[in-house]
Amino acid sequence: MKTKLLLLLLAASLCGNVAFVAATLHARLRQGQLPMDLLGVDADQRSKLMALRRQFVAERVQAQAKMAALRDALAEEVRKPSPDRPRMLQVMAEMTAIQARMRPKLVAHLLSMHSVLRPAQRERLADLLRQAGGHICPGAALGPGGPTPETN
Repeated sequence: MKTKLLLLLLAASLCGNVAFVAATLHARLRQGQLPMDLLGVDADQRSKLMALRRQFVAERVQAQAKMAALRDALAEEVRKPSPDRPRMLQVMAEMTAIQARMRPKLVAHLLSMHSVLRPAQRERLADLLRQAGGHICPGAALGPGGPTPETN
């Protein structure tokens, strides 16, 4: 019974995370707050950049859902009268592994964006990355204590 309830809660958490990210992306599109909106891209570039973004965001959503499930598992261990230290270390290692797998994907995403942009737009993107302190980076939310998805 407890296992079924836990699986149901994890599924609900995953669905909630996906809905939240989708709503955030939709709100951003309406508000024009995507980084590409600050770069002065033309319609062709925007189309290409949106395709790249959709692909990366899909990967990020999956990683964030796994991270949320792992945070839940860690919280459950902390809740126990006698937390299992090896299990906690295993959960933390899994979280670190997800972050490590996402870093090259973030670099690949930035390089894909770079290939679509003109030199002046690349300069502007670099300035935005510098000014935002990583908050404009689409992978920042994966870090512990990092920005929430709505700041990415």
